[in-house]
Amino acid sequence: MEYDETVYACAINRIFNYNCRDARIITEHFASPGELFSLTESELHGHIRRQEYIDAVTSPATLRDAAEEVRWAREHGIHIIYINDREYPARLRECPDAPTVLFLKGTSGLNPARAVAIVGTRKATSYGREQCRAIITRLAALSVKPAIISGLAYGIDICAHLTALECGLETIAVLPTGLDRIYPAAHRRHAIEILHHGGLVTDFPKGSSPQPVTFLRRNRIIAGMSDAVLLIESAAKGGGMITASLAQSYSREVFALPGRTTDPYSAGCNALIRDNAASIISDPSWPAKALGWEDADNETNKDRLQKIFDTSDYIKRNILLALAADSSVDRDIIIAKSGGDPAQVLPRLTEMEMDGLIRTDAHGNYSLTHR
Repeated sequence: MEYDETVYACAINRIFNYNCRDARIITEHFASPGELFSLTESELHGHIRRQEYIDAVTSPATLRDAAEEVRWAREHGIHIIYINDREYPARLRECPDAPTVLFLKGTSGLNPARAVAIVGTRKATSYGREQCRAIITRLAALSVKPAIISGLAYGIDICAHLTALECGLETIAVLPTGLDRIYPAAHRRHAIEILHHGGLVTDFPKGSSPQPVTFLRRNRIIAGMSDAVLLIESAAKGGGMITASLAQSYSREVFALPGRTTDPYSAGCNALIRDNAASIISDPSWPAKALGWEDADNETNKDRLQKIFDTSDYIKRNILLALAADSSVDRDIIIAKSGGDPAQVLPRLTEMEMDGLIRTDAHGNYSLTHR
């Protein structure tokens, strides 16, 4: 039986869900995910080392389960994004253990011009919550506003999400479960609100339950999707410290909020600062300053758009003209109006998106960041 490529992508994700590095080798080797399932068992031995994976590829049940997952996702308005799709977060794709598939529900795309992860202890103090709100308020004052990414957990995570919503920022919650359940269940109401001003994301298939390992794997997506990770409060060991370590391995900026030496939930932050593994958050405005975002904001979007019109890059000019004429434009229409072929247009779209000039929504349509 033939399936569409989304089913094959979900099947690879189900098979290699806990071994993304091997999955990455396979997805880079084959032009499309379906090619893997056209191979015989003997041919598979040339690409896959472990027999259990080969058995899963050749089992009809694998594709039947993946097809059911795709049917369910589409029925519930969930977008399935393959690692080679243009909607896949470009920052995360840089990471060697990036997941094969992401499941997204909500209004936001996953390639914001700027993205900040804010994480910390579930047992946040009033000091931590106050500083978290102050930092996000300063980030919201930037002209190119960052998306706030966290894990929907108790404490600092939910404080970050709710403050982002209050400040009009998009916020993305990365779950340690499939999208058929919200964890923790107490934050279901907040998750629904996030759907209208951001998104819920996971790489776990439907039916996945929260386990210690799923929280650790969730943290790599939080770190990988971000420009910087801000650790607000953390004990000497914990999920926030793991996220900070992952961010360092991905060459992301790491910031930590200092606390008193006697505070157990500042021990992790203080240790990162002491070991020069994180920049100290000396005041709420420092992360934006250290990232160079406040200086960049001195040049307005209008100035940057004018520079494009003043250059000889006619393709970028035509892209802007197409977007100026409509509030939301499909990629194929942009390509048709740009005067270039896809190989010329798509890199320019990515560059303009990363510069904060344009944005893409969950459906892959483009618009100007500021109209």
